[in-house]
Amino acid sequence: MGSYGSKPKQECIMMEDTDTKEPENNVNSLVTEVFSWSLSDVLNRNLYNGKVSEIPKTFSSVSDYINSFNYPLFEETHEDLRSKILGVNRSPTLEISGVEPAKGFVPEKHLFYTVYYKRGQGSYEPVVGDLIALTDVRPKCVDDLQRPNMSYLVAMVQPMKEKSSLCKLRILSSKPITGNDGRHFIVYLTNLTTNERISRSLYYPGGEKKKMFETLLRVDSSVEESCFECSLDETRDLLSLEMKEYLESFQLDSSQEAAVLSCAALRYCDHKNTIKLIWGPPGTGKTKTISSLLFMLLRMKCRTLTCAPTNIAVLGVTKKVLTLVRDSMVYDTYGLGDIVLFGNKERMKIDECEGLSDIFLNSRVKILAACLAPLSGWKGSSEWMIRFLEDPEEQYRLYLKEKVITDEGDDEKDDSGVEDDDDDNFQYEKEKSSDSHMNRALKAKNWKTVIVSTLKDEKKGRNNKVTNEDKTKQSSKQESDKKNCKHGELLSFEEFVTNGFDFLGNHLISCMEGLYTHMPTAFISVEVAKEMVALIGSLKCISKSLKQRVASKVVLKEAFRFPCSKLRYLQQKLQFPDLKEYYEIRRFCLVNACLIFCTASSSINVKTSESNPLKFLVIDEAAQLKECESVIPLQLNGLRHVILVGDERQLPAMVQSKICEEAEFGRSLFERLVLLGHKKHLLNVQYRMHPSISQFPNREFYNQNILDGANVKSKTYGKRFLDGNMYGSYSFINVTSAKEEFDQSHSMKNVMEVALVGDVVASLFKQAVARKQKVSVGCISPYKAQVNALQEKIGTKYTGYERYFTVNVRSVDGFQGSEEDVIIISTVRCNSKGSVGFLSNHQRTNVALTRARYCLWILGNESTLVNSGTIWKHLVVDAKNRGCFYNASEDRNLVQAAWSALVELGQLDKLFNTDSLLSSEAKWQVKFSDTFLKTVASLTDHEICDKVVSLLLKLSGGWRELETVGNSEVKVEGSCMLLEDYKVTQDLHLIWAVDIVVQDSVCVQVLKVWDVLPATKFEELSKMLMEKVYGNYTVNMMNRCKERCVQGNLVLPITWPMNSDMDQSWSLAKHLAALSLSNQPTSSSSSRASSDWRFGKRKPNRYGDSRSHGRGNRW
Repeated sequence: MGSYGSKPKQECIMMEDTDTKEPENNVNSLVTEVFSWSLSDVLNRNLYNGKVSEIPKTFSSVSDYINSFNYPLFEETHEDLRSKILGVNRSPTLEISGVEPAKGFVPEKHLFYTVYYKRGQGSYEPVVGDLIALTDVRPKCVDDLQRPNMSYLVAMVQPMKEKSSLCKLRILSSKPITGNDGRHFIVYLTNLTTNERISRSLYYPGGEKKKMFETLLRVDSSVEESCFECSLDETRDLLSLEMKEYLESFQLDSSQEAAVLSCAALRYCDHKNTIKLIWGPPGTGKTKTISSLLFMLLRMKCRTLTCAPTNIAVLGVTKKVLTLVRDSMVYDTYGLGDIVLFGNKERMKIDECEGLSDIFLNSRVKILAACLAPLSGWKGSSEWMIRFLEDPEEQYRLYLKEKVITDEGDDEKDDSGVEDDDDDNFQYEKEKSSDSHMNRALKAKNWKTVIVSTLKDEKKGRNNKVTNEDKTKQSSKQESDKKNCKHGELLSFEEFVTNGFDFLGNHLISCMEGLYTHMPTAFISVEVAKEMVALIGSLKCISKSLKQRVASKVVLKEAFRFPCSKLRYLQQKLQFPDLKEYYEIRRFCLVNACLIFCTASSSINVKTSESNPLKFLVIDEAAQLKECESVIPLQLNGLRHVILVGDERQLPAMVQSKICEEAEFGRSLFERLVLLGHKKHLLNVQYRMHPSISQFPNREFYNQNILDGANVKSKTYGKRFLDGNMYGSYSFINVTSAKEEFDQSHSMKNVMEVALVGDVVASLFKQAVARKQKVSVGCISPYKAQVNALQEKIGTKYTGYERYFTVNVRSVDGFQGSEEDVIIISTVRCNSKGSVGFLSNHQRTNVALTRARYCLWILGNESTLVNSGTIWKHLVVDAKNRGCFYNASEDRNLVQAAWSALVELGQLDKLFNTDSLLSSEAKWQVKFSDTFLKTVASLTDHEICDKVVSLLLKLSGGWRELETVGNSEVKVEGSCMLLEDYKVTQDLHLIWAVDIVVQDSVCVQVLKVWDVLPATKFEELSKMLMEKVYGNYTVNMMNRCKERCVQGNLVLPITWPMNSDMDQSWSLAKHLAALSLSNQPTSSSSSRASSDWRFGKRKPNRYGDSRSHGRGNRW
């Protein structure tokens, strides 16, 4: 690796994530450790095997506590990188075009470089924290990273102070970049952001911070006791009086209200550090409780940081709090400045969430930067507006003195700004030009620029309203419009006042709305906000009637008197810090916010001040957060009280390393404190699940401590989305013909369950649209391969129908914290050993079973789950005891769905295994010839396939059609009247017969299905079968096949004990049939040769190959 030449001119903007004024040059211990690994180190599973110790529940000191996480963090990072290196052939890459030393480069110490790269369409976009490899080849395997004299370098993407129009990034390299020329590449390995932040937080806390950590490590009951110096009883009384109205509006139950009050009362305690645990089982209103608490803390002006492990969890709480705040606001959006949400805008999908931009930090900084600009912001525009309102005539005289018509070049320049409206590039440049005009006008107080900008804005507004049909008319008027916009045409006083007031008024309104929305309330009082809202209303009102008022100067002055006096008042009251730089405004917002929302990892960027520290830390989904990650927010200055909200009986944080898993690296602070006996406040009423859904998890996981809310117990809560008992509020659906298999990534999938889930979803969609009934569906599976298969099956079929129907397909881990109207679980596992792998995990099972509101339908293989002896055995037994157990074969739609899917996949054989859906409830065994299977596999019309399945279901159930309907025996000479012809469609017929198989020393009648074919082929088939098969049957055998046992409307199979004569003749017939069917050996390349028994040797004959399926011996 070496210098790669000059900087490229290709334009692009790199995604960046920097909150600091200058890039940081310090390297923490984790990055140093990663940089020290060789490729053999990375691939060594046991690199840290002897260094990682189990993380204990108790610690002798704060130092021991902090140090206990270091090696497990190294090991977890190592395992993550090892898995990525092994799959390096799938890693995204970029070609490098140049490298040069960057600012902060110090040889052999700080190896910072600027790397320029070529960006292709849809290519990888590096972000801060990415660990990358710099190589001379696009690696196709691990060996490509370590070739003789061609080793790779590891580097980490760093923050950049400024955004660039070039494709470049700032990296910290593990080694100096020197050497050869040629092509080189960036290879993405992993992202270290979260682990690097954890590592940066694993330092010994001093001062006040140490007290909080000592509280975390205390195992005695004093950590739960009330503060002796606080009269909490009196505080609670005061709190109840102060917040009674709000509490009543929250409509909390007793357990929720008690949790809120006990935590909010800590607002008045500054004497000791406190940790409280709120235990929120599924559906118990955990988010509602947290948001109610945060709303009260906001009203009490108590600075609080709220974080969670994921963006989804953070946004869930934020939205709920924002709803409460908006409902209570009196003066428009005043008060939102006390709330800040920050993080990655793209990952949080801020633009897709209505209202979140009002509190999102990056958006806030941009708006405040515009409002605080000295000339074009609030201060400058308000001053100009006052002069305009006080003496519009004087401003008009100034306007007249300005040279409006400059030269012909200006006219051409102006014309170029309004033409080519349909060109996106011109439109973009025009908007930029308009912005510069506006800012230049505000800064220079230039009326000429103001009028030109205003006229252009008006024309733009008119053009936006023009429809396609009007474009021709508009084109004919374009010249006339241009003349009206020319600088040389002076405006009358009335036109000047109208345009000037609109321009200044709209800009001033935008500034005031930006200020009272985004400024912390510490800088804008309620009284001032009230005056700002009143002034905005006044300006809008005057604007509507200005044309009528401007005719009389006396009336105009009278109209302008009120807003002018209000502006003077506001100029005196609105005094803000001198903030110019982005980082200054950002820090100002964070330091002065009352409620801050972010992920636990991002909390490392939270700024605090000694004079106004954060007092509360609330961690939502605390049981999903690794304890070492919770250290990040715990290191914040000034924290007094920590509130952990979660449920340790749901899924913990994910850990990749088996060594770390055994060392309890994934254990949360919440769980550790629970294990030590720390008191937790239980939210004991669930409001999500129908009682039939909550019954099993409540008993198995929560010892019957959870009550069903009045809403779910109401008769109106139960909903029927599909007909049939199988699709009630709770059911286990036994899928007997499934087969588990591995995909390429060694994850499990089950094709049969995919087909059945897809059919159920399709039925739900059909009913939802027909009934115009809104339904949300969730499909859950514990295995990634099954999730991928389900996503592929469902695809985008239901896109565009969100008004009535939505469907989400995710893993169990991905569904934690979510809920849907209907949940369909695919358990996947189907084997004779009862092996269910990590499906046996109680926490994972708990999450899966508690996501549904109205209906929970579980698809699985009964025998596998029962034989597992796990929680799933209890679930199946419970379903049977409650009458909620069903076989998939009870629903004909499911059977036909399985048939259609397997035909499409070319795996039809699976449907006719001994435990198949088709035969599980059948009274007759059904056996199929190879010819029949090939014919069905070749059918492209799924409706015909469905009809074949429907007919076979009826036949296997003992149904027989009356001959008068049109179905009959095949009347061909020599066929011995054994073959039956049943019509499938007008042109196709199913040819079958009753035959005999030997099972357990008895002869049993079975159905033999030969083919589906048109009537013109009957004679050919009959003659061939007579010659090759039935010609070898004895009269006794023929008679046995023809015998019938009729019970009511059904024909049932007959069995006979074998006798010696029967045995010999039957064996001889089978032997002769085998010899006569083919003279060629079976192809060794057949994929079914190992499992399918064939009739001797093959002959090039359409019906020569016959096979048995179903119970008993093969044919």
